[in-house]
Amino acid sequence: MLLLLSGACMAGLWYLATLRGDLAGFKASYATKASQYDRYLAARPSPTRSNLEALEENYRELYEVFERTMGSLNLNTFDEAGFYGSTPVSRADWSFELHKYKENARYAALSNSIELSEEVDFGFDDYAAGGPPPENGKEVHEQIVIASNLLETLFDSGIRSFVKVQRGIKPNSGAGASVGGRPADRLFGDGEKFAVVPGQSLSIPGTIDSYVFRLVFRGQSIALRGFLNRIANSPLPFVVRGVEAGLASEGGEKVGLETLAENPFAQDASGIASQVAGVPIISDNTSLFVVTVEFLQLSVEVPAPDSEEGNNNA
Repeated sequence: MLLLLSGACMAGLWYLATLRGDLAGFKASYATKASQYDRYLAARPSPTRSNLEALEENYRELYEVFERTMGSLNLNTFDEAGFYGSTPVSRADWSFELHKYKENARYAALSNSIELSEEVDFGFDDYAAGGPPPENGKEVHEQIVIASNLLETLFDSGIRSFVKVQRGIKPNSGAGASVGGRPADRLFGDGEKFAVVPGQSLSIPGTIDSYVFRLVFRGQSIALRGFLNRIANSPLPFVVRGVEAGLASEGGEKVGLETLAENPFAQDASGIASQVAGVPIISDNTSLFVVTVEFLQLSVEVPAPDSEEGNNNA
């Protein structure tokens, strides 16, 4: 029995010594690997040539997808600098730009036999006193250029009379945003601005900016369709965000507006249900139309991948 216990004790001591040896080996291996890792980090090795080539190929593929997306939105089909031109600086420059914008709009309307009221609002009367604040100059100038293009397109579409154009205030622009002391109204009203309903804009902060406009006019359905077709076929990044119509004739009593559920040009990303199941447009009837249009702008610069020649010379 004593011999058996002694043998078991010797075996246990041998096994313990073996474990200690293994543990020492593990510690030495860990120290070696840790030292190698530290040296690797300190050396900051560059990616291998094959990894770089794979990354460049992936970037080229992603850029092609980006280019196709920009093309579908018309964000790369026009010269932005040439389209906008230079922003006015002095009060005289602003006065000239605003006067030119209104006179051109009025001339285009009258040349197409479009009725205008004496109080017609082309959307920028709040700046008549000498232009916008300097920090808003670029934004207002771009809005004037876009509105001028929209009105020219509208007046060439066969409408009967023009009521107004309004500029949209987005939710992130701040509550109660106003110009010249007149608050932005959410519904169809007398102000030069209206509040953009959440989800009504395609803008993405830091990626895509936009300006939203609302055009109010009277005419027959063929004029509305002509205007929507011109917007859809424009090389500029316009997106129709909503169409509303008053179904009564111009002399009728009904003044309410209903959403056109079957508008083929509206792109309603908000998921808001239409107010009516379907609204017929009577071709021989003059109705009040309200069309909301958004102009998109890419606000981030995405560099093109290096050419193959540049890669070979690197």
